[in-house]
Amino acid sequence: MALQSSGAISLGNIQTEFGGSNPIGLNEYQSTVGQSSGNNISISDFYGLSNSIHGTAISAAYVDGQYFDQSGYREGFIGSITDATIDSFQSSTVCKITQVENLAGTLNFMIGITSGSKTFNNSGFTTLNLYLGQTTNSGSPDVALARTSATFSNGTNFGRWNWDVATLGGNSSPTFVNGIFGTSTTNNFVEMV
Repeated sequence: MALQSSGAISLGNIQTEFGGSNPIGLNEYQSTVGQSSGNNISISDFYGLSNSIHGTAISAAYVDGQYFDQSGYREGFIGSITDATIDSFQSSTVCKITQVENLAGTLNFMIGITSGSKTFNNSGFTTLNLYLGQTTNSGSPDVALARTSATFSNGTNFGRWNWDVATLGGNSSPTFVNGIFGTSTTNNFVEMV
């Protein structure tokens, strides 16, 4: 969630938003505010900043399948997304979210490309936050998924991160599907940080 746009910001607020080490020093955040080493930065440079890489609303649809249930968004199949295009991801400007979906007890998050070719690797974000039942990243996420807890795979022009429901404290489909996006069309917010 972005830092406030006015009022007092503490070094602790900055560290909570962007990470960092102790003792906290503004100099470790120079690149965050677009300053090169040696430039003076101030607390006011952080007004309104966020560590969010990309955030978007999805309309998660639900499919009651013969063999397994699924819910969420998958490009061209179920649900819809407000802004799939990620401005900058793994040194590329042609990336887009193609899947945020619970499928047979696994949460799948997939990024593809809009043009050209790309080989994805297991980097580029630290956490996938899900804000359920809302279209913004207001408040705390309902589900925070660490990238390092996911199983990563890639193929021709896509990278996929999968979280097993057991990792999330859930159980097999359909309970997990119902617990995340529900059994009807719901609005949710997905944020990469």
